[in-house]
Amino acid sequence: MLRRLDPWLLAILGVSLVLCLAHLGWGLPNGNDSWAADAMGPLTVLNVGRRQLFGWETGWFWFKYPFGYPLMLLLAYAPYLALVWLTGGLGRPAAEYPYGLSDPEGVVHVLALIGRGVNVAFVVGTVAATYAIGRELLGQRSGRLAAWFTATAYPLVYYAHTTNQDAAYLFWLTLALWGTVAGTFARHPRPLWVMGFAAGMAMATKEQGFAFLLGLPIVLVVAGYRRGDPARGRVARLWRAAWNPGTRGGAAIAIVTWLVAGNAIFNPRGFFNRLSDLSGNPVPGLSARITPVEFSLFKGFPKEWAYVTDFVDVVASTFGTPLFVVSLAGLVYLALRRPHVALCLIVPFAAYYLLSLRTHHVLTLRYTLPVVPIFAVAGAAVCVAALRHRFPGALLVVSLLAVLGLARAVELVALLRDDPRYAAEAWMEQHLPAKASVEIYQKPVYLPRLPRHDVHEVPLEERSIAGIEERQPLAIVLSSASRKTITHFWTKDWREGDGSLLTEIPAASEMLRALEGGGLPYREVARFEREPWLLRLRITSVAPTIRVFRRAP
Repeated sequence: MLRRLDPWLLAILGVSLVLCLAHLGWGLPNGNDSWAADAMGPLTVLNVGRRQLFGWETGWFWFKYPFGYPLMLLLAYAPYLALVWLTGGLGRPAAEYPYGLSDPEGVVHVLALIGRGVNVAFVVGTVAATYAIGRELLGQRSGRLAAWFTATAYPLVYYAHTTNQDAAYLFWLTLALWGTVAGTFARHPRPLWVMGFAAGMAMATKEQGFAFLLGLPIVLVVAGYRRGDPARGRVARLWRAAWNPGTRGGAAIAIVTWLVAGNAIFNPRGFFNRLSDLSGNPVPGLSARITPVEFSLFKGFPKEWAYVTDFVDVVASTFGTPLFVVSLAGLVYLALRRPHVALCLIVPFAAYYLLSLRTHHVLTLRYTLPVVPIFAVAGAAVCVAALRHRFPGALLVVSLLAVLGLARAVELVALLRDDPRYAAEAWMEQHLPAKASVEIYQKPVYLPRLPRHDVHEVPLEERSIAGIEERQPLAIVLSSASRKTITHFWTKDWREGDGSLLTEIPAASEMLRALEGGGLPYREVARFEREPWLLRLRITSVAPTIRVFRRAP
């Protein structure tokens, strides 16, 4: 087995591992919080596990995500928590601090690192699965280059440093695509069984991937039909391609895996309540806002054009404009010269774009992560073709693309290492007295850690000029990330009114203008920022600018 491993793959996986592990403790320790937006803190994961697993058919569900990823983290936490319990560090678990732990800060810190280690494994696994897809479709050289492009895509390096479910979601979808690709060529149904398991886990991790998965049976049926015996009738060939031991087994495994990992067996009412909420049907007693998704085959040219431009912007940010252009050329090249390969890549991509990405009112970078392996393979295909035909300058261009990708990934790690929040913390430690009153108006995820100061997270309804004059904090800290949350709140039901996702509070906007314009007795005394050289960042959690305002004497 080891002899058959590609040494180039091992080297690429090693580079990926180093990039993912470098400064893995970014922003830690930080209690149950982190500097990654939407990351799952250890205490959150433990609470979700308690609500899901300790109580039969409660109907409870977590409105943010399904249970698959918290379940993976719980399994990773279990050995360490068992060790803590055996060594006397865990008594009777409790919902309140210190949660039954003798060293709650230390235990939560270790759990956060364990969770990030899980994501590191998922990201490195995605690189390996991309290599396998490229090798299966186009040969070993394409697999190597596709793996490199994936390993150095800065969003993957970033999500390895978090406990966001996006790394797991991407891995399961990529593994499902590999199972489909391998299953179209293999005589044994095992790859399709792997596809079924990965598809079930992807749905239990983030249901947004349903459209990507819908494209995989189309690939299997078309490929199976083309390989079928021409002596058979068309209907018989089509039926054989759609319903055979591999597809039957894969479908059964996918359904069982989704139900088990989604906790539908133990809590079926909660499972279906979540699906009802995602489809836009309010669940009685749920206080969370309705998910802003809208299914439509065509939303008008202006909206469709906005989706296209947003998609191009975030994917070009992911790879860098040169590699993005090469990847687009690769998709065209495959469609013209290798249509059977293009089928395996373009069908799931098109299904995902049309039925999933376009349903969201805001298209963010993390929503586009499933297309990373597809574009990486397409880019590798055209690069290898250019090298094979010895086009002038091809080797230089491909080398520059590879080096640029690595440089961008290294810069992402440098931005994490030198995050402006570290400098802001050190400055405030030195220039503000202990227990100084500090006001913040954004989530702690976007701000420095301030354990020595008396930090007040002011509710939105209390953000006003009069409120500041009454409270008179010594300092106010602002972040460039999620700036609108200073003055706006998320609309509970985006379908009401003008369909806006955010609603402005005029008093808060007036306060912010007065603060920044000198209309309040506060002056900006420090600013901490870090501008990237190569990256066009589309992840708000990375290197936000921090500004500190202090009350004038």
